[in-house]
Amino acid sequence: MCRFPTHRAQATVNTAALQANLALLEGCTPQYSAKKPRTIAVVKANAYGHGDALVVPALWEAGCDFFAVATPDEAISVRKIAPRADILILGYTPPTLADVLAEERLHQTVFSLDYARELSECTKAKGRSVRVHLKIDGGMCRLGFAPESLAEILAAATLPGLEPVGIYTHFPCADADKSVTRAAFSRFLQCKNTLKRCGFSLFSHAAASAASLTLPETALDGVRVGLALYGIPPVATTLPLRQVLTLTAPVVQIHEVPEGTPVGYGGTFVTSRPSKIGTLPIGYADGIPRRFKECVGQVRIMAKGNTFFAPVAGNICMDQMMLDLTKTPVEIGDRAVFFAPVTEAATALGTIPYELLTGIGARVLRTATNERI
Repeated sequence: MCRFPTHRAQATVNTAALQANLALLEGCTPQYSAKKPRTIAVVKANAYGHGDALVVPALWEAGCDFFAVATPDEAISVRKIAPRADILILGYTPPTLADVLAEERLHQTVFSLDYARELSECTKAKGRSVRVHLKIDGGMCRLGFAPESLAEILAAATLPGLEPVGIYTHFPCADADKSVTRAAFSRFLQCKNTLKRCGFSLFSHAAASAASLTLPETALDGVRVGLALYGIPPVATTLPLRQVLTLTAPVVQIHEVPEGTPVGYGGTFVTSRPSKIGTLPIGYADGIPRRFKECVGQVRIMAKGNTFFAPVAGNICMDQMMLDLTKTPVEIGDRAVFFAPVTEAATALGTIPYELLTGIGARVLRTATNERI
């Protein structure tokens, strides 16, 4: 029997944890009207690196029927998995793709009058109609109408070929400054209510993960859940969310080397004793940053039913890395675990969980498990 593993690096997605997180987040969303707010699952960037082919079916099975992405390609990918879902593109789509938006029944963000006019012209040229959500800038200076530009917002809403169905905003400081967020929310509500008085009763959404947990009053017709859905709350919470993804890689070779042996590019690591050096088939092209060695320094690895922490030996390569396994019983086939938990790894690396998760490379195998606790 071959003792070598069948996969070089693997991201395991726990769909049971994902569905449990969804239920927890929906359970804490307040209900201010006759209908409970719809959950909009944010699955952009390949479902935050988890793999939309695994995440979207699990969420659909759990009753989620509204998804948000960043690009038209992502939207089409989700459409193939969830033919009857509502799908909102949060980012820019070239107006020339108006026929694709219409054909795939996608909701497109409209963020300026100029963009709305071009999208309208392209839509008319194709003889189609596109559903749009009007984006109001919540203070990001990213995409969105200025909240005081009501004349432009109304003009965009009345252009031919565009069917306004939604209005939304995004908060820049929901994880830190409630006063700034409340002020942005107030400005958004003024826009929303003005449009309503002008005959546009639109599906409204403002809260993402952080605001939904810190300012529940920002829950309107819908709530966009992203990072928290994957078990990583962006703010402190008592909800027992579970991290959905586990990233692992196996040991595929072990070198027994004498004291004074250089390891890796540049020989920056030199053994100080007779050592056992293990090679893992995962590197910075797979999502393990080169600075991982200096900032985190060691990797958790499972062997003989126990957990060991092995120092990184030498510079991390594009496709591989080495560990110092001296005085451990680790053998070929034993697996190292990364980013567990991802919040701690992100803090050590001076970054955020979003960057680590979305940085997991495409060649890392995504697999699903349904492990319940």
